[in-house]
Amino acid sequence: MIQLPSRLSAFAVYVSLTLFTTACADRAAHLPSIGTAGNLLLGAVAPDPTDVGPLTTTSAEYQFDPVQDSNVLADRQTEIWARVYMPADMSAGPYPLVMILHGNHETCGTGSDPRVDDNCQYTSTGTCPDGYMMAPSYLGFGYLADRLASWGYVVVSINANRGINCGDGITFDDGLVLARGRLVLKHLQRLSEWNTNGGTPASLGIELQGLLDFSQVGLIGHSRGGEGMRAAYNLYRDPGSPWPARIPNPLSIAGIFEIGPVDGQSFRTLNAVDTAWNVLLPMCDGDVQDLEGVKPFDRMMRIFAEANATQKSTYTVWGANHNYYNTEWQQSDSAGCTDHNPLWSGDVGSSDQQQTALFGAMAFVRANIGTGADPTFNQNFNPQFDPPATLTALTRVDRSYSDTANSSITQVFEDFTGVTGQSTYGFSNDSSGIIISHGGVPNHDSSQRAAIILWEAAGGYFQTNWADVGSGNDISTYQTLDLRVSRQFNTLNGVIDSLTDFSIQLALADGTYSASVLLSGYTSLTGPVGGPNGLRHPILQTARVLLSDFGADLTQVRGVRLTFDQSDSGAIWVANIRLSALSGLAQAPATIGQPLRPSFVHAGVSSRREPYAGTIEIRPPPAGAAAAASSDPIEIVVHAGDHRFRVGDSLPVLQVGERELRSSRFGPGGDTRTLIFSTSGPASGAASLQNGNDRYSLGNL
Repeated sequence: MIQLPSRLSAFAVYVSLTLFTTACADRAAHLPSIGTAGNLLLGAVAPDPTDVGPLTTTSAEYQFDPVQDSNVLADRQTEIWARVYMPADMSAGPYPLVMILHGNHETCGTGSDPRVDDNCQYTSTGTCPDGYMMAPSYLGFGYLADRLASWGYVVVSINANRGINCGDGITFDDGLVLARGRLVLKHLQRLSEWNTNGGTPASLGIELQGLLDFSQVGLIGHSRGGEGMRAAYNLYRDPGSPWPARIPNPLSIAGIFEIGPVDGQSFRTLNAVDTAWNVLLPMCDGDVQDLEGVKPFDRMMRIFAEANATQKSTYTVWGANHNYYNTEWQQSDSAGCTDHNPLWSGDVGSSDQQQTALFGAMAFVRANIGTGADPTFNQNFNPQFDPPATLTALTRVDRSYSDTANSSITQVFEDFTGVTGQSTYGFSNDSSGIIISHGGVPNHDSSQRAAIILWEAAGGYFQTNWADVGSGNDISTYQTLDLRVSRQFNTLNGVIDSLTDFSIQLALADGTYSASVLLSGYTSLTGPVGGPNGLRHPILQTARVLLSDFGADLTQVRGVRLTFDQSDSGAIWVANIRLSALSGLAQAPATIGQPLRPSFVHAGVSSRREPYAGTIEIRPPPAGAAAAASSDPIEIVVHAGDHRFRVGDSLPVLQVGERELRSSRFGPGGDTRTLIFSTSGPASGAASLQNGNDRYSLGNL
């Protein structure tokens, strides 16, 4: 193993830099609408995980009366209710266990095809208004749960409607993600009791005693359910946690798969350290529109002492919105896609979009959960492998990947944490013919640093150095050089679906260079495309280069050189240049062909809900309400008239002057025409409300 210089104090220095972007204001109007681009034929293709398994399946439910359980939420009633999907013949148990948790949504709706969910009365009363039915969000992942059951998994899909979905946030838990985590653990407690002692509810039609393998548990969560699953994992592992004693079976969570999750909706920063983790990011998300689910990946890239070295990955699906991963969420959250085409049309759901969830979630579960798990399915997340052809025929998926940040397996070469011009290790970097600065990347976590590189003529270069002139380090024990890249929205990149390319070399101690390889041999750098209203997502994607591809002596490596000789101009972010001791490939990839560009057949869609002006008033809180820590608590009530506010997973944010308010609840009886924000102290100035993709101008207070 190589000996590297100590990280200098500059390692912790962050410099605020202004991004140099020159995009023309009217450029988007002249860009072509593109479909699937950039899925490369690497010569090695990941296996398709979506086949129906050999087992016949069945499903049934358990449901208990609502109670005020302080182990979940102390101030309201919640209930233990779930649907269980399992093999019809359970004689070959014990079976690995997968828990699914849906996101935040209205709890009552009317009609069908689509059902319109616009009321939240069930949250507080367990009933819906006359003519309404409970919105069964927990059934919305049956297509995934049943398919997993056919491969020998017991899948429990939790109903979080009572007390939690559409419920008032509490102190330190605005989005009730910690409450969601405790609800998941409460279900695991019950399942563990039945597995150990028997007494399974008769409604399930089977006695589960001895049939569940608690050493092989996977968690799947959508939206607030994604961060809720991360919460469950962390609450169980907390020092002094009461949950291990409540769950008699030793619980081992082998992986967490999140779909369009939120991040930061409680006082805790929640990561997935020591377990396999993947996030699916819907590129056209109109609810969690900043794709903040990428942030845990960014943070975990800097946890160098992860004890259980486990892969982390992102899986960004072009053309996908937020809602249609849940078949019970029957109205689109999104007004469409920017510079690529949607996988849906209108308020009818999308089987194509659900298919992308099958590819991601089934690959993850079948690779990581269960004693018979097949790790080759993890090739679906490793950019050294092309996705299955049946997926690339549907859409493009951009991937970012890390074997682990554990420093015994992955070595930082450059994280751009130093001041501009200085490497992570304190040595001077080299550059010519480019403009470069170190800074952040939009959509990503504040801890994520990158080089912002622009060039106006081909031939410039950037070289990061981790050793002084005339010296180098031995990297021969490593297998790959990994780096994350994304394009800026900048005229220097040409049209959106053009390819930005550059050469990559190793700089050697004697001043010579290895053979060069092209970025385009390992990933397709186009875009950035995005979601509704022109919001673009420069989500970093990973290129993994086998070190053997460089054809060089790996015992004296001084640096990595990027030469911008393939594109006449460009504007990109480069981040997380790392070495990994692991590789999915035994040999270099085959020659790369042109990116696949199958066409979408779906027409564009318009927004289901157009933003509208509401009214706003300030009033004292009702008698008996908890007062804020101020002598002057107030409530700010926003009325939508005859319209209804969407109940989504991103938190509604009320901006009043310089103040930003995030703690809110809906009106009495779950009335979604009213949002009530609680605050203290003065609130005055221009007021606006951001609720998912909808923005409301509310005048002055």
